Amino acid sequence: MSAGDERRPPPADLVGELAELEVAREELQVAEEELRVQQQEIARLVSRVDRERRWQEHVAAVLPVGLFVTDGTGQVLEANPAMAALVGVALPRLGGKPLSVYLDPEDVRGLRWALRALGAGRSADYRAPVTIRGRGAAVTGQLFGAPDVVHADAGRARIRWVLVTDEHGLPPAGPGEQEAARPAGTGPPGDGAPVSVAEALTQLTRLAGTDADRRQLLLRMSVLAQRAVPAADWVSVTVGRPAAPRAIGSDSAAAQDVDGRQLRTEEGPCRDAAALQEVVVTGDLRADPRWPALARIAAAGPVRGVLAVPLAVSGEPTGVLNVYAAAAEAFTEADRRIAELVATAIAAVLDEAAERESLRRLTLNLEQALASRAVIDQAKGVLMARLHVGADEAFARLVTLSNRLNVKVRDLAHLVVEGHADEVIAAGS
Repeated sequence: MSAGDERRPPPADLVGELAELEVAREELQVAEEELRVQQQEIARLVSRVDRERRWQEHVAAVLPVGLFVTDGTGQVLEANPAMAALVGVALPRLGGKPLSVYLDPEDVRGLRWALRALGAGRSADYRAPVTIRGRGAAVTGQLFGAPDVVHADAGRARIRWVLVTDEHGLPPAGPGEQEAARPAGTGPPGDGAPVSVAEALTQLTRLAGTDADRRQLLLRMSVLAQRAVPAADWVSVTVGRPAAPRAIGSDSAAAQDVDGRQLRTEEGPCRDAAALQEVVVTGDLRADPRWPALARIAAAGPVRGVLAVPLAVSGEPTGVLNVYAAAAEAFTEADRRIAELVATAIAAVLDEAAERESLRRLTLNLEQALASRAVIDQAKGVLMARLHVGADEAFARLVTLSNRLNVKVRDLAHLVVEGHADEVIAAGS
């Protein structure tokens, strides 16, 4: 090549190709930036802020007991409608108020001790009887607190509280629960050890923010329910219609046994509770005339007493909480009230879990769609440069070839981007 040839400008068609490649590169940069923005938005949707918001909407809002969160000084950060009603303050105005102003003066000293111990992580929980003195009549109940987030600076701690009033007809806390606190690091009571209703509700509401799979979630719910209902020996949770359940979780082989017997005979308290949307109780499953087929085979199993509580959110059936006892006539009215409270929390957590699963699926679908779009945009840029066509024509060719070969557009796009553009162009000729 002579010196004159080196100084000669490049052919016009090469200039055009370079220009088209530059446009395609810029379009890819825009697409990639949009992809990053969309992925950041997806991450925001599943952030802790949204989990806390959904806790308020799905779990705390439906429970008839007081649920609230304070910082280490006792200032209310979050509360549910039931707590606002107890103190006689509009829910939006309750935030920022010190909890101590709503307690009887005799209870304030214990509260301050609990705030310091829980906020600093020296105690794992606190239980005590309290009197609430809001704008209405005084209300007595059981207060349970546990650290949500612990900081060395107690003022920055988050403590989750449950207040179960005596109006719920529940038995009062036992002597061991009066002004009680468990040292941090000792963990919850051992398997099978009973827990207070407030502690069970606190632990159930915490499940709403976990990523446990459904099997583990149902198992933990069953264990908590069994420990909360005094007469319960075994528990299971049926999700969906009992005739064709979507899932069943239980804490024992005994619960699985009686669940299976109800499925085989197509009758029993679980089915009736779901169909009637009412609590169903039997003192002796082996002699109850409502379910003759089940009664005939129940004698071979360990269960006699059954308490079946329907699960529902906003009036929509969700499943059934099945509480089983080895003794006949085991369940009292207090057992029923406790089971109903626990069932309300379980239904709300299941609803929250379903929304979280739906959000995860949406997130995955969005990410896949955005990734496919990025690849398709890259393939369009390559075809625009190779075929000297516009973006619409490049995409139209991909679609036409996709239909002809019965191959997804994104799969063709991957071939183009991976260096097989000539083969794709030839196939479309």
